[in-house]
Amino acid sequence: MIIKIDFGDDFIQYISCSTKVGRKMNCIQEGFLNWIFDEEKNTEYWALENGKKIHPNYEANAMVEWLNNVRFKRGIAKAKLITNPQLRVKKSLYY
Repeated sequence: MIIKIDFGDDFIQYISCSTKVGRKMNCIQEGFLNWIFDEEKNTEYWALENGKKIHPNYEANAMVEWLNNVRFKRGIAKAKLITNPQLRVKKSLYY
């Protein structure tokens, strides 16, 4: 399933994931936001100012990492970032 992730200001990225995972994206989106805003669990996706974390700074690759390594950590990779989707977008998420 192809999912369009719209970050606003005409910045759009796409991820590919299994249909089973894609259907749940609206329900599990809150889990991603909780993870991305947790300064202790998520250290890679924070913007720094004078050496201090000030806010999350992320793109679709953060969603892919969360899906593959946190939410669905058992089994094979569930998602990947794609640049030019060849299939029709089935779902859109907005951040």
